[in-house]
Formats: sequence, C-alpha cells, structure tokens
Amino acid sequence: MYELVQVAENTYYINSPSKMGVYRVSDDDVWLIDSGNDKDAGRKVQKILEAQGWKLTAIINTHSNADHIGGNTLLQNRLNCAVYSTPMENAVIEAPILEPSFLYGGYPFKNCGINF
Repeated sequence: MYELVQVAENTYYINSPSKMGVYRVSDDDVWLIDSGNDKDAGRKVQKILEAQGWKLTAIINTHSNADHIGGNTLLQNRLNCAVYSTPMENAVIEAPILEPSFLYGGYPFKNCGINF
C-alpha cells in the first residue's frame, strides 16, 4: 500500500487507506489533495514525493475529517508547504480537538461510569 498511481498526464493518486490525490503543477512542484490519517501517512507521502524528485508546494484539504488532514502538520513542518481549505473547514484543521463535536453533533458523551 501507499503506491503512486498515475491516472492522467499530471494527475496521480496515492493508493492508501484514505486515497490522496497528487497534481503535478510543474516538472518539480506538486499539490497534494488531502494528507492521510496521521503522521505516518505524512512520512510515507514525503518518501513517495521525494522518490519522484517532486517538491510539495501545497496541500488542498477537501474536508476536515481526521483521515484527510492527519498528515498536514508533519508535511507542513517538514516541507514548508501551504495548506488550503474552506473557512468552515479551517476551524477543525487548525484545532483538531473540535472534530468529535462535529462528528457527534456537539452532544456530550453519555455517562459511562467514569468520573472526571
């Protein structure tokens, strides 16, 4: 898994648990569409791109679910690329702790016998 697959002249995807798009904007620069589910996915993406001799210049997030933004921080810190998304999705991307409230409708978990 984590294999680069070409689907058109400048368009690729990384076959992984959460498919990621790769668009080659020039001979050397690429944009990543979503970044996988965690730091490990980010490391694997970096390895794939470096093997091609490509520089990651941007990550475009389709939405803010964890399996689409998990590699953002690692890739941005290592490769100094930009990250783009819609203003609504930015809130969760910038503060991932908000995702459970989105997924569970903002309702607190039922009491499961654990006292905090």
